[in-house]
Amino acid sequence: MTVRLLAFLLAIVASLSASAQTLNRAGRGEPGSLDPHKANSQYEQALVLDLFEGLLAFDADGLPVPGIADSWAVSPDNRRYVFNLRSGLVWSDGSPLTPEHVVASFRRLLDPKTAAPGAAQMYVIKNARAVNTGAMPPSALGVSAATGTVALELEAPVPYLPALLAAAFAVVVPPQAHANPDSWTRPGVLVGNGAYTLSEWEPQSHITLVRNERFRDAATVKIARVVYQPAPDTTIAVTRFRNKDFDMVMEFPSAETDTLIAELKNEARLTSSLLTYYLALNTQDPKLADRRVRRALSIAIDRDTLVSKVVRGGALPAITFVPPAAANYAPPALDLDAAPYEVRVREAQRLLAEAGYGPDKPLRLAYSHTANQELRRIAVVIAAMWKRAGVETSLLNTEGRVHFSNLRQGVFEVAFVAWLADFNDAANFLTVLESSSLASNYARYNNPAYDSLLRQAAQTSSSAERAKVLKDAEGLMLSDQPIVPLYYGATRNLVARRVTGWRGNAIDVHLSRYLNVNSDQGR
Repeated sequence: MTVRLLAFLLAIVASLSASAQTLNRAGRGEPGSLDPHKANSQYEQALVLDLFEGLLAFDADGLPVPGIADSWAVSPDNRRYVFNLRSGLVWSDGSPLTPEHVVASFRRLLDPKTAAPGAAQMYVIKNARAVNTGAMPPSALGVSAATGTVALELEAPVPYLPALLAAAFAVVVPPQAHANPDSWTRPGVLVGNGAYTLSEWEPQSHITLVRNERFRDAATVKIARVVYQPAPDTTIAVTRFRNKDFDMVMEFPSAETDTLIAELKNEARLTSSLLTYYLALNTQDPKLADRRVRRALSIAIDRDTLVSKVVRGGALPAITFVPPAAANYAPPALDLDAAPYEVRVREAQRLLAEAGYGPDKPLRLAYSHTANQELRRIAVVIAAMWKRAGVETSLLNTEGRVHFSNLRQGVFEVAFVAWLADFNDAANFLTVLESSSLASNYARYNNPAYDSLLRQAAQTSSSAERAKVLKDAEGLMLSDQPIVPLYYGATRNLVARRVTGWRGNAIDVHLSRYLNVNSDQGR
């Protein structure tokens, strides 16, 4: 065998080996940020959980397990947790990861200057609300460090704290995040403590992660390289999956559910989830400041038809924000929203007339959504339903990063949004609309009575009483109608046969560290 031929064959073997050790994941769009305290979309959170880890982490089933903390102790009143950090923890650059880094991360998350979308979820920590609203300095936050440990002081007992601490916004960020807040997430600069590190980021093309050999459990990480690629058009994403460009697709078109399950029965995965799709109504817009207008928009939508004829894919009509699968919670009853559709259309017309709109002065609204054919079909159908009530709708679509930037800045009238729970508790949905939740409360909803009920729930130790208070809060919010719930979704994933270790779960979290690729499957 000649030297040249041998080199050629070795190159082929190396190429095949690299392919077998690469996982190609498709997401819904270009991430706006890899900063855990800025990440907002499910796609961004998937990347964050590959790059970073917190006190706790999610396992393959989406359940909380020990992360950088290997154990913890709880006080008799369940208001103080002391976490023992694993020994020898380091960042991906080899520098030590200390308890002080954990404390600094929590303070950064709650610092109002950070404007973190997940900050309100952490109001369970003592003084967190006051810190996040600027009433107290970050140093007042109930988190402290000692040798090898981190202590959390809580406002009240929190049964879901482990799941909360495993979420993407609760990971630990490195000192660089504080020193260079605008540039620390670039390739060659980003330092993490997760199973992977950032190798490349070519905007609108791909993000490449490589295995972090300094990860605390690196020996169990099978896949050497993970490539994330934005795929905003889900129909094209399916075609690319069929062509073996992708090993995993986060979402496929609901209209193709039956076809894909029949054709790709071992690769199309449908999983019940804690996911609500809704419309955010900009309550600071003069046209939408009137509650009667917002109520009219909600009751004029025929959710049954929307789900059965357009959305499909395992979705269920939604008239509440919190999905029925939420643990230890019963949603409020909303009689009018469940009335026959024709009755609701007439009531919507009446409410709009009371608000000063009619045939000679129709309500004109701009409906914003991301650039996606499926979302456009949903928008067209909703616009047709609103037309029956006397509303004229113009449709606006933008790239995902621009869409969410507009939402955060309040540059919209009506916008299509989805909320997938970080953990299984009704509060994970309801705190999104708290007035102080500036980065996630797109509707700019502000009702002191609602905020007060959420604070009361946070201080209530009885599960039954807490559920009742949260139910009252949701009932009040839905009466004000800052949002229009549309449907509860089931997550729709495509997972190639060569990928092993993937498990469907209610929060649709799939860390690459638990997956493997089998080249014998030929994909």
